[in-house]
Amino acid sequence: MTVHIAGHDPQAPPVYCRRWNFRHHEPVEPLSADEAQARDLAGEPYAVIPAAPPSGVPDVVIEIAWDNGHAGVWFFDAYGRQCLHYSFRRSGEHLFLGGMTQWDYPDADAATLSGATCVTWFEFREDGSARRVISDDPARPRTVEDRTGVDVSTQWEPVPDFGKWDSLARWSRS
Repeated sequence: MTVHIAGHDPQAPPVYCRRWNFRHHEPVEPLSADEAQARDLAGEPYAVIPAAPPSGVPDVVIEIAWDNGHAGVWFFDAYGRQCLHYSFRRSGEHLFLGGMTQWDYPDADAATLSGATCVTWFEFREDGSARRVISDDPARPRTVEDRTGVDVSTQWEPVPDFGKWDSLARWSRS
């Protein structure tokens, strides 16, 4: 399966770095693919932009830290703002999508996460319990909803082989 990332050349090579600078939309300490793969095998953290953006703002940034059992995936909106984050926990050769956060902005002028007027956070547990927290009005308490019996079978996926980022770079998880 090939994932086409909007606005990107699907044939463009991935960009690897020790981490991504979200404010300036640039790699911090760029890495070659071989250096990133060595970090992957050693469990050391690194970031990957699956397809190099024609401008400075990617559609997706994947952060890998296998020593911490973590993969995080950030998506950006048309204004270059972080708007969606998936947090995966590694369990053996599988990843479990345990967290999702979405930021909604009032207009094009809100430039950072703190400018979001609504933040919706989901937490999923392997036992089928889930929590949704909505923070959309600073004058009111957050809305918290807890559920049990949630089918979390779609929250699992295999740990991708190095360089095979399509499964993690998916916006839609249904």
